[in-house]
Amino acid sequence: MSRALLLAVFLGFVGGIACRSFCTVPWTLYVLGLLAVSIFLLAHLIYKRQIYLVCGIVVLAALVGALHSGLSVESVPDSIKAQVGKTGVYEGKVVADPDLRETTQRVTVAMLDTKVLVVAPLYPEITYGERVRIQGKLSLPEPFDATGGRTFQYDKFLLKDGIVALVNNAHITSIEEPTGINAGIAWVFSVRHSFLEALSQALPEPYSALAGGLLAGGKQGLGESLLAAFILSGLVHIVVLSGYNVMIVAEAVLRLFSFLPRRVGATVALLVIGLFVLAAGAGAASIRAGIMAALALVARATRRTYAVIRALCAAAFVMLLLNPQLLIFDPGFQLSFVATFGLIVGAPLISQRLSVVKSEFVRELLASTIAAQLAVLPLLLYQTGLLSLVSLPANLLVLPVVPLAMLFSAVAGVVGFFGGNLAVLFGLPAYGLLAYIIGVAEFVANLPLATVSLPAFPFWLVFVAYVALGAGVYWISRKDSKAVPY
Repeated sequence: MSRALLLAVFLGFVGGIACRSFCTVPWTLYVLGLLAVSIFLLAHLIYKRQIYLVCGIVVLAALVGALHSGLSVESVPDSIKAQVGKTGVYEGKVVADPDLRETTQRVTVAMLDTKVLVVAPLYPEITYGERVRIQGKLSLPEPFDATGGRTFQYDKFLLKDGIVALVNNAHITSIEEPTGINAGIAWVFSVRHSFLEALSQALPEPYSALAGGLLAGGKQGLGESLLAAFILSGLVHIVVLSGYNVMIVAEAVLRLFSFLPRRVGATVALLVIGLFVLAAGAGAASIRAGIMAALALVARATRRTYAVIRALCAAAFVMLLLNPQLLIFDPGFQLSFVATFGLIVGAPLISQRLSVVKSEFVRELLASTIAAQLAVLPLLLYQTGLLSLVSLPANLLVLPVVPLAMLFSAVAGVVGFFGGNLAVLFGLPAYGLLAYIIGVAEFVANLPLATVSLPAFPFWLVFVAYVALGAGVYWISRKDSKAVPY
């Protein structure tokens, strides 16, 4: 019964956030909701039926989710409204690691009682925690047309991070170095940047950029044509530090510290994984994978059973508790959660139907890839409209070598810190694997009819698609002797 109650809390909380994200919830609805909760709880006390208790908890959790979402929505402060469209000089503190692009850096600055995204030239270099002076014109972000008649809600996408305004083509200078805990976080980010520079010493472009994407996230340096090839081939997830990459690192960390006492090893591994996720920019997918890895470490340290679906729901619940806007306005969070859920539930069912494949490694890889691809397909088509017909074979060809590519790239980067010219020699194995990955991406992306572009369609079709997928999984699992793992 505890499992049903936890599921009720999770579903109700998520449902409340979703409803509040699409529309305003009047206070009368909260009153009616509390009345409904009281009726359900009273019915449970009288009739002793658990269904009434579950329904009451669902409604109560939905009310909490809606209220939490409403309270977390950032509004444009008067200090920003008064400056929109005007060129001025502002001061503030950098509150995120600058996002370095090919010709610009995008710096999140806390100023004017909110957060502002500043787009400036690459130099001078700005670091986390610095106090900066900005000169430029303040503007508000707006939605813009994307592919296939879709509209990208750019304002909502930035709002999930608390950013309500932009300063494009800005001139930015540092006026004070980071201090206190900000200096410590800035040091973590500086290690990441130094490591990426070391990779560039060991590997030429675009191979060093791909290695950096595999190990630290980010698509900078790939170039527009190569990035397009990764998108069209369905391989872009390996260069944006998805949960897959983080879990590879987590497993490597576990193996590395396996010689330590169980609790000590788990504590050290937790610290390393946390620093890795932070240094990599703490994106939604990497945070989700980091939380799940942390729960797995705790389970191992305490000799408890690790229930992977519960861990996934717990990770999502914690992230939405901290930032409910992720649910609707962060594509990375959505795709990471859906892909992981599909992998957990669908891979075992698909694997049982691939008995013709004798190699267990190939069978598991094929099942995992198909499950993840099917899980994200409706959502991905809704967001981008790009149906990749080569995604499955591309992932089957590339994913087996990704862990090795990460390992040898890490070795090349570490040697690049200390070894100078030796880094090129140690980078040769990574170079070969990265060249293979790029070659596969470019080859399959250039095949005729590699992708099909679909026009925009309503979200209710996505809902129908997932209901159909869920019904199919339920029907298949009912027929199988092995239950879906929970």
